Amino acid sequence: MVIFWALLAVGFVACVTIGSVAWYSSKRPAGWEGSEAPGWVNKITPKNLRDSGDGNG
Repeated sequence: MVIFWALLAVGFVACVTIGSVAWYSSKRPAGWEGSEAPGWVNKITPKNLRDSGDGNG
């Protein structure tokens, strides 16, 4: 039972973290257009994706 709760907690933290990064990297919701993303969130641009080193570019 302890393993279940540990996996549940880890999954929740991962979902919140990944969702936050995706939300901050996306278009801003109404009323937040002028706000800046926090400094710890990387900007995702086509150049970043191209330079990521996937071996196809």
